[in-house]
Amino acid sequence: MSLIADEQLHTNTYIWSQEKDQVTISFLVPEHCKSKDLDIVIEQQQVKAGLKGQEPVLKGKLYAPIDHFTSLWQLEKNNATPSSNPSSLTASPSLSIASSFAFLSPAHSPNSSVILPAPALTESMTFDTSSQHAIDPSSLPPSLPSSAENSQPNSPISSTTPPPAFAQESSKKYRLLTLHLEKEDQNTEWVVPVSGGYQGNEMDMDPTSAYHLAGWFETRMRDAERAFKHYEMAAEKGHTRAMLKIAAMYEVGKESMEESPVMTPVYPSRDATKAFEWHKRAADGTVAADGTTIGPSDAEACYIIGTTYAAGSEEAGVEKDYDLALMYFQKCMLTTAGHIDFDFSHADDPNDPGLQRKPLRSYQPHTRDERYFCSAAFQAGLIFLGGAGDQDHASHHVNEPNPGLAIEYWKQSAMLGHAQSCFNIGVMYANGMGVTQDVWEAGRWFGRAKKLDGIGNLEVPPGVEVVEWHADRSSDHPNKQANDSAPVGASSSSSAAKRRKKKTKKRSRQQRQQDQDTLKLIVGVGSLVAVVSVITYFVLRKKD
Repeated sequence: MSLIADEQLHTNTYIWSQEKDQVTISFLVPEHCKSKDLDIVIEQQQVKAGLKGQEPVLKGKLYAPIDHFTSLWQLEKNNATPSSNPSSLTASPSLSIASSFAFLSPAHSPNSSVILPAPALTESMTFDTSSQHAIDPSSLPPSLPSSAENSQPNSPISSTTPPPAFAQESSKKYRLLTLHLEKEDQNTEWVVPVSGGYQGNEMDMDPTSAYHLAGWFETRMRDAERAFKHYEMAAEKGHTRAMLKIAAMYEVGKESMEESPVMTPVYPSRDATKAFEWHKRAADGTVAADGTTIGPSDAEACYIIGTTYAAGSEEAGVEKDYDLALMYFQKCMLTTAGHIDFDFSHADDPNDPGLQRKPLRSYQPHTRDERYFCSAAFQAGLIFLGGAGDQDHASHHVNEPNPGLAIEYWKQSAMLGHAQSCFNIGVMYANGMGVTQDVWEAGRWFGRAKKLDGIGNLEVPPGVEVVEWHADRSSDHPNKQANDSAPVGASSSSSAAKRRKKKTKKRSRQQRQQDQDTLKLIVGVGSLVAVVSVITYFVLRKKD
């Protein structure tokens, strides 16, 4: 068994895997930790493991009996970091059926963000605000201010200092502790590591085990009451994924679930306020008094809280606050950037504003971290495009539109294959918003958006011809001028025809002038030759 692909190893939680004869459970302990600092008990069907004087990371009744005489644990010598890739820590590629998921409301789904309309470019190349699809900038969620002095190397974030919890988590070093539990019955396939409480007490277990067990109760056992009870217990103890699950339950409510043909979960009544509170707890993370991160900040929760603050929610009792929205969008990007296998450092290369020679993705964001990073960056750009326009809800950073900064954020997500961001950059270049107007460059971004668009909803606006990403500016291309100030009309073919006709007339005038000059020269030379010939004739005749 291994975790779902998007889940990482954090402190105060564990990951687990299994082979036919063994179950492996791993978690992090502080770098300075020694064997004497550990409290580990392995019995035939009971287990407890963690640091002395602290809540165990693993505790409960095992799913099946083990051979505790041959089972063992080991402490790795090398350092590990929070959010390590679990694929390098687990032993089996098979997926556990106990892997449950957190609900995601459609309204908060990444990549369902509103995109800019494809405007029909007018004579002055401005947005077609008469379109029924035009966006009201005041309704757009905001983004974050930029500050060069706080920029981080190899990171797309160049704004404020990382949130304290994030900084504490990423600055500490840890070692990996692994338990190797030998199965008593090798024919038994474990679905969860822990199936009950420690020494007969049903709820005496660690929060990670409670979360896994709750998923088993919900999806396999159809025991909604026990599932909800275990999710709630895990959430109260700081388990981030359990917080998301509880928040989703409050969003859905038992009223909606009663119509389910499969089962009637014992969900709470719908409560938007509590849903927001649980999402916020997951976004903020949980830090103990000693600085230990109990529950890490979750990207999904950060994105949800950011969009909620950006739009406001009367139902949840949340007022618009663009500064807070920006903070959570930034936190979402900070939380995910370190888990994305991509070098963002070239994004600010002043000699390559079009990124034409950089290895942009040829596919869409495909991991959880990439999707939420792109969504947060996209929403950030929308806010800077429109500006908050509201002194009561935002600071001076976003009170006025900043299309140039909007483009910078969209370029971050565009590099990861976010089609909507590419499209919006094309619109900005075509209209000269935040950048010098460049129809050829717009064509490149539109072309990239079309290739990445899996739905087919992104249509290149009239007046712009699609250009291959690695193409060079060509003399015969209708959009060859980098700073072409000539108006682009409704049809690119008609515009090109007009330009070609104009060039043809100019060449005709030049040719006629050359022909006239040549004729004059010929006539002049001919006249001179004639005069010389006449004089020569009379001179020779006189001599004769």
